[in-house]
Amino acid sequence: INAEYGGRTTMLKFFVLLLTIHFLVVQAQLPPDVTANFTEIVRSKGYPCLEYKVVTEDGYILGVFRIPHGKVSKPPGKPVLLFHGLLDSSFTWILNMPDQSLPYILADQGYDVWLGNTRGNRYSLQHTHLTPNDKAFWAFTFDQFAQYDLPNTIEFILQNSNYSKLSYIGHSQGTTQMFAALNLVPSITSQVDIFIAFGPVIYLAHETNLFLRLLADLDADLFFEFLGFEEFLPSSSFINKLAPYLCDIDPSLCDDVIELICGRHKGSFNDSRMDVMSAHEPGGTSVLNMAHWAQWVRNRKFQMYDYGTEGNMLHYNQSTPPEYVLDVIPKSFSIALFYGDADELADPVDVKTMIAGLPNPPVFVKELPNYAHLDFCWDITANVDMYVDVIKLLKAAGQ
Repeated sequence: INAEYGGRTTMLKFFVLLLTIHFLVVQAQLPPDVTANFTEIVRSKGYPCLEYKVVTEDGYILGVFRIPHGKVSKPPGKPVLLFHGLLDSSFTWILNMPDQSLPYILADQGYDVWLGNTRGNRYSLQHTHLTPNDKAFWAFTFDQFAQYDLPNTIEFILQNSNYSKLSYIGHSQGTTQMFAALNLVPSITSQVDIFIAFGPVIYLAHETNLFLRLLADLDADLFFEFLGFEEFLPSSSFINKLAPYLCDIDPSLCDDVIELICGRHKGSFNDSRMDVMSAHEPGGTSVLNMAHWAQWVRNRKFQMYDYGTEGNMLHYNQSTPPEYVLDVIPKSFSIALFYGDADELADPVDVKTMIAGLPNPPVFVKELPNYAHLDFCWDITANVDMYVDVIKLLKAAGQ
């Protein structure tokens, strides 16, 4: 028996050794961007990159990145703020190569590019008096992104530029928080000359996203409340360390996981960057924020978080949560929309419903054939399909 056990032990040790050697070999072959941080990735492409900390009115410390100009050094131009979507971070904008990624393209066009991050993602895990170990740290949803993160980031950028207005580009939840902010912080319209929305999400009557549908159908918000409100998909998890190896072996594995959460993509992804993506995504958020999305899918109302009758009275002084509406948007406020006909989250029917409800028609609308929810940022042909139009819109807004 001892000999048999010893033989198994030797075989196990040999297997572990082979696995270790394999990982070391793969690691040696992985691109540097897998282990690089945000600023290192940008600088490795020949662009300047600065990191700032924005302290919100309620004490969260947000990581904000800046690409002040292109490869040719010159004074910063008009500021443009880019904001990511659900379970994402500013990394989403720099996944692809410079000629395919919007921040680099805008920087080369002379814009002062800023990339925001919402509280609770991998770049915004600090607070003036709380830590991520405190449950109170995670007591937020996109309501707080709209109330604090977005307006406070905009104020910080304008304080650090020579401009009184900036242009805003949001993707997915990045559009949601702007539409919510237009309700909660109306003065934001005086600081933004154009709001460009990629895959805008405010109506979910026709969404077919499996991940969010499961959260809603399983009453995930009630389950999460039972467990306690904490972090959802921690950004520094073991998965981020293991995934690049798996994606390097078979990029389709990464595609499958992405499609489970975000829906099927129809565009052209750069499979050679899937190992890089898996090392930096997802960005993470709060369980409470995911519960808010689950409520939204279930009740089909674009409204603030529902704490229940008693909780709503405490938070809102009314028994039901306030709804976000479109008729508060000034008619003079410029909005441009890009949406895809294959988007499972920002369904084309829901986008058209939103367009019909705006006080004034958008200054620009483009439906992109075969575009799904991630294609606006990750499709390697987006530079041709839509970024050319984005630059034209920014130039017109700056006149």
